[in-house]
Amino acid sequence: MARWLRPILVVATAVLIAVTGCLAQPAGGQAQTATPGLSVTYQAGAWVVTDIQYGEVDGSPLLLDAYLPADDEVHPALVYIHGGGWRSGDKAGALGAVRGERLLADGIAIFSLNYRLSGVASYPAAVEDCLAGVRWIREHAAEYNVDPDTMAVWGGSAGGHLALMMGFLEPGPEDTNAQGERPANFFRCVVAKNPPTDLTADDEMHNERALLAFMATTLEEDPEAFAEASPVTHLSPDDPPVFAMHGTADRTVPYSQALILQERMDQVGVPLTLITFEGAGHGLRGADRAEIDAAMQRASEFVRAHLLGD
Repeated sequence: MARWLRPILVVATAVLIAVTGCLAQPAGGQAQTATPGLSVTYQAGAWVVTDIQYGEVDGSPLLLDAYLPADDEVHPALVYIHGGGWRSGDKAGALGAVRGERLLADGIAIFSLNYRLSGVASYPAAVEDCLAGVRWIREHAAEYNVDPDTMAVWGGSAGGHLALMMGFLEPGPEDTNAQGERPANFFRCVVAKNPPTDLTADDEMHNERALLAFMATTLEEDPEAFAEASPVTHLSPDDPPVFAMHGTADRTVPYSQALILQERMDQVGVPLTLITFEGAGHGLRGADRAEIDAAMQRASEFVRAHLLGD
């Protein structure tokens, strides 16, 4: 049993005995009483733990959700980062976004992060929060039966930008792997759907309101900040492979952003799988459903190959 679950089940068991005088296997979708602010459910063979606090900024908690295979094995993990133009969105949609039921069935745990949105704090807040979440997961990996050195990260749109940042940013001297050494990367692979990759590019995204709110400045006023916030700035030859999806008619994050990523990754020799959707808009809007399903299946296989060796 995962260590995190023991104290929760003690509390839940006491409540059940007091109220019903009996014990029962947790029913699918039925919440268990646990610690304040924490919700635990059992769904289709997995424990779902919502609103785990991984940090706090200015008195406001930073929260994540965990989807954990219900066994005693040590599992690889996928970290999901939601999109929403850095100004909206929530961690709650992780399972649908990554087709998580199959990943869980294959023994891959899933964590989904919330982070400060641009209406609360501008760049670099979201990047700092995601890094804090990743480090929290690594620090507490043993409690959740997770291997911190076998993880993937997945995001779409603004979440894709943050996922690429998590994949390309170098771990610090305080970050260590199971051997006590500084790892080359936090993640084995990255999946990104229509992500901003180069915030300094002179394209349709240049004056996008969501980007300006995220940066709280303009490219002309602070080009160094825009470069620092660009995933391609941090690319190096030892970075993890990427699976990307992008529509050619995307007017929010133009397809040219995918081509910039492709060119830069080719230059440093890091593998990129780019799935192009002709005529599709942002979020693959307008693409054929069968093509989207096939690409999502390939993305899942990409994650499994890098985490499970399939």
